[in-house]
Formats: sequence, structure tokens, C-alpha cells
Amino acid sequence: MVAKQTMKTLQIFGAEHADLIEVPIPEPGPGELLVQVKEVATCPQWDLHIYYGRPMFAHEQAVAFPYSPGQPGHEMAGIVAAAGPGCTLKAGQKVAAWRDAGHHRAGCYAQYVVMKEEHLLPIPEHVPFRKAVSLELGMCVAASVMKLKQFEGIRGRRCGVNGLGPAGLIAVQMLLAEGAAEVIGLDPNPQRRELAIQLGATYCCEPESEELAKRGKPGALDLAIDCVGYPQAVRNIMDRTNTAVALFAVQRDDYTLRHQGLSVIGYPGHFREAAEYALALIVNGKLDFEPLISCELPLAEYSRGVEMLRRQEAVKICFIPGE
Repeated sequence: MVAKQTMKTLQIFGAEHADLIEVPIPEPGPGELLVQVKEVATCPQWDLHIYYGRPMFAHEQAVAFPYSPGQPGHEMAGIVAAAGPGCTLKAGQKVAAWRDAGHHRAGCYAQYVVMKEEHLLPIPEHVPFRKAVSLELGMCVAASVMKLKQFEGIRGRRCGVNGLGPAGLIAVQMLLAEGAAEVIGLDPNPQRRELAIQLGATYCCEPESEELAKRGKPGALDLAIDCVGYPQAVRNIMDRTNTAVALFAVQRDDYTLRHQGLSVIGYPGHFREAAEYALALIVNGKLDFEPLISCELPLAEYSRGVEMLRRQEAVKICFIPGE
């Protein structure tokens, strides 16, 4: 009997307790692909919540440990190593994940991962993995941007982005790609404000700054995207926006609509069209995830990386499972 080849994958066994384990390389079933993971990026919200044992959503009571191997890794780019029956993508093709399989399936903090073909998009050969690794987050933000564009139009408008973490920095780039006249970023972290300016933001300020006028006054925002999610932050951006606020961030508490005539656009959910929209921006050079990656680490240093996220010493970290 021939022994199965093995690989290394991360598993979080309990709060602040993560280790690499060795498991057999999985085999793809019908409609599935085995992907050799070349790069996998942190999703700070997920990583910080799960690693420190805090539920991601308000309705959840506790994190069930040990967590599924490879999870919560889901922002991944790699190469198809093998294709199951019925697949159209072939071995050797470069791909990026656009949809998280869910914590009940093995995740991408691993040297190999099996994913449904429908949750992957092929990326052109000339596009580096680093520039496509966070396609899943790009899809998420694109869903809000596309909704805002559909309801209110973005071209020529004065737009704001509340919160300049990874999602907010992607939103800055997408709003500019859609022809916004100005994009103003709000964040208390000066390094993140500076990064947003490097990515094209008109200017950035602290959330309570008087640089940004209140709604109804000259200099207020036309449109905004909230990437923070906390009630006070949402109230603050509503107070500075005349027309519409898109709520992207995970909602943990109830919000109160403070102003008559202000439209609030809820999150529309995940869909492939948004992933294809984000990928087209990447290919056309209008969306770049690489500046969001603060450093590269081997997967064995996952705990160190999450601690860097907690201290806001990094925006995102790219792990290399093969090292």
C-alpha cells in the first residue's frame, strides 16, 4: 500500500493556540479543484476574532475549537494541481479564490486546498499572485460599490470612505476607478491615512475632524461607504453625507437612521459578478492589493502575524505556505 503524500496546514486549537499540523494532501471530487496555495493573505476581522476566541458575529455564542484545519484562511491565490471530474479549469492554471467556502470546510492556510471550481476564477499568467491574492475581499467591497453605483451613480461625486483598513483601502481605489470627483478617507490611524493618499485619495482626516463638513453644508460628502461597523462611526459618517451611505462593515449593533432624505444601502451579499468586476479592475491596473500587504511571513509564523494585526503594525500579511 502506497502512503499518501502529506502537507502542512494551520490549525487553531484554542484561543491564542495555533500550530502547523501534517495531514494527507486531499483529493478533489466532482466539480472540485486541488489548488497548490502560493500565497494567502490575512482577513484581519476573521483572524483577530477567531485566533483570540471571539465570535465573528453578534448572534454567535462562542468559537468552536479546534477550528477547521486551514481556516479562517480564504484570501488565496495559487495553481491548480489537479482537477476533479466535470471541471473546466485544468492543472497548471493560475487561480484566485473569490468566495469563502465556510469554516466547516478546510481553509487556505495550507500548502494545498480543495475548493469548488465555482469558487475560483482563473487569473491571467501575467498577473502576479500578490496582486490577486485578496480577490475575495475585492469581491465583497465590489458588491457595495456596484450597489452604490446602481442606485446613486458615482462619477463626478464627492465620496467618503469611513475606515481605512483593507476594505476601505480597496473602496478608495474602486471609487476612483468609477470616476469619483473626490475620495476622502476617514481613519484615526495616520499611517493608514497616508497609505490611502498614496492610493489616490484626495485627502484624509480623523473621523471627528472639522475638515469634513456636516451634511447640508458646503463640503459635505455626496456618498460614502462605511467600513467600520460600530454605531458611533456609522452615525459620524451619516452626519457628513448628503445623499447615501453604503453599509459594508459587519453590523454588530443596531443603527438608527438619523437624517430624513439620507438613503442607507445595505450589503447585497456575495456574487460572482462582483468578483469578475474586481478582477477586471486588477487586470486593468485600477485595483492593486500589493500595497495593502505590510509584510510576508512563512505560515509557521501565523501567531506572530496576528499579533502584528492586533497592534495595527500591519494592514494585511501575506503568508507563504511553502516556506
